[in-house]
Amino acid sequence: MTITAALVLFSVIWFMVFFVVLPLRLVTQGDAGQVVPGTHASSPHELNLRRKARVTTLWALGLW
Repeated sequence: MTITAALVLFSVIWFMVFFVVLPLRLVTQGDAGQVVPGTHASSPHELNLRRKARVTTLWALGLW
């Protein structure tokens, strides 16, 4: 496997895992009871994107 193929495979795995991890532990604005005017009640209350990216990277490295 070439380096380019390995990087492409890792990025595909990373994005697939990211879309699985994204809805985990999601607290919506409706659940929190603090809906910001102009947004849906199903919008995330706190996204924690950095933590989700870290978890995704760890899982993707393990799968890769």
